[in-house]
Amino acid sequence: MSTTCHIYIYGDIVNIQAPNLGQSGAVSLSSVKDAYNANSACTNVVVHIHSNGGSVFEGFAIHDFLVNTGKPITTVVEGLCCSIATVIFMAGTERKLTENSRFLIHNPWGNAEGNANQFRQYANELEDEQNRLLNFYKQQTGAEAALLQSYMNEEKLISPQLVVELKFATGIIDTVKAMAMYRNALNNPYIVKNQTNTSMEKNQKNRTGTFTQLVTGLKNLLKDFSNEPIKAANKTLSGDAGDLYFDGDLAEGTAVYSDDAMTIAAADGDYEFEDGTTISVANGLVTNLTQPNDGTGTNDDPTGKAIVAALRKKLALLKAEKQELENAMAESETVLNSASKALQLARSTYRPDKRENRFNRPSNKTNSANLSDKMEARRAELKAKKQKA
Repeated sequence: MSTTCHIYIYGDIVNIQAPNLGQSGAVSLSSVKDAYNANSACTNVVVHIHSNGGSVFEGFAIHDFLVNTGKPITTVVEGLCCSIATVIFMAGTERKLTENSRFLIHNPWGNAEGNANQFRQYANELEDEQNRLLNFYKQQTGAEAALLQSYMNEEKLISPQLVVELKFATGIIDTVKAMAMYRNALNNPYIVKNQTNTSMEKNQKNRTGTFTQLVTGLKNLLKDFSNEPIKAANKTLSGDAGDLYFDGDLAEGTAVYSDDAMTIAAADGDYEFEDGTTISVANGLVTNLTQPNDGTGTNDDPTGKAIVAALRKKLALLKAEKQELENAMAESETVLNSASKALQLARSTYRPDKRENRFNRPSNKTNSANLSDKMEARRAELKAKKQKA
């Protein structure tokens, strides 16, 4: 079971609770719950967003559900985050955008049918939702209401830099990942710059650490410019602490992550792996690495029995996970077969309705049918009189 649960808000946000809704290009509360429940034992949640928005009520429901999981949440915009999708975005404790993404907030809108009273009621409801959104944005960002309302009135796409300035987001994701590692290396607090009253030995160690981290960043940069995809390596921590993920070899200056997508930096602290290797992490980078005595055993276990036992334990866990996946696949086939008719129905009848509160005008089909019958009878009566004449 992965330590990170990935949820994808790709498409319109609609109030349609149907199985496999995501395959029709839409998202609802039920589809988000299904994605979370499939990996509810995770330690953190990453929500990927690319959406024009949709139902106001559905968006707030998804936001509240994500927050109430109690898990650390990272929201990432990977294209567009517009309208009610911005509310879902604010569920993240960390909120990031790729550098080519765009963001848009606006006043709620829609259309209605009915008499004058119903139009007045609908206008009041729109104003209530506008105030709710404005208060929500103000509470989340701390920005002035007048400033936020001006952006809602303009309805213009906002750049990632401005989104960060307005406190909607906490950061921007660079397209070239290695450059982010490079900057982290330069900003590492363990590197001492312009510090007085320190020994030459300590300064030399800091310079060596800086050089090692710069070399690692350059190596990763070269990998990104090659055609080879980045593959996350991982090492299992001792006990039941899970895994740490990294790209390439584990060494001082290597960036380490707590998720296999390598989007969440590992927390600062010391870590010990099953093979006896220990590392110290600061700002997501390895600052110290200590290998076991010979890589196969320790003084207390010269034949490596403990390591062999740990490997056997891991193998047993992998076999159990494999069997669990096979069972889940068998069950999913049955579920998919039974849900196919519902999915076809959802595909054939679904029309994205981005706004709520459409009023239905009473049908006049019955009255039209009665009028048609009366006219036909009248024509027959006139025809009969003409023939008699």
